[in-house]
Amino acid sequence: MKRAVVRLIGFLAALTAPTGPGFALEVSRSVEIQTSPGAVWALVGDFCAIEKWHPMVVSCTLSNDDSEGRAVATRSLVAAGNLGTIVEVETSRDEKTMTYSYAYVRGPLPVKAYNATIAVHPNGSGSTVVWTATFDAAGMTDAEAKADIEGVYDKGLAGIAKEASR
Repeated sequence: MKRAVVRLIGFLAALTAPTGPGFALEVSRSVEIQTSPGAVWALVGDFCAIEKWHPMVVSCTLSNDDSEGRAVATRSLVAAGNLGTIVEVETSRDEKTMTYSYAYVRGPLPVKAYNATIAVHPNGSGSTVVWTATFDAAGMTDAEAKADIEGVYDKGLAGIAKEASR
């Protein structure tokens, strides 16, 4: 009986233990800005405002697709350098905590199962903007995909800091 319980526990542990390819990659980047959280959120909080602060985004078109009786904000981003169009859908928004989350639908990014959040937090008299994501690599190694997304985030956060200081 004891042996059966040990085997059962081992079997259940094997079922729930993460394995190599199943691990989602994670990226988290942040920037501290000497601008009030409200002012920073006014800059980044609109789902299509990314065209104003991210140097890799040429334009953003917002649509509200009705999916199963509810409005869903979808943005189409034209990437700089003729890289193509990125389509993302907003999955949650909280004006009070100054956060929104979104999922990648399609485009030239080397990812799949990509979900991200942008948040603005108070930090003394300024703010900290945090951009996080989980995703799987697609078409390149995990390290390459992670480095690619980190580069996108670093450029975007630098753009936010630049625009917020104006």
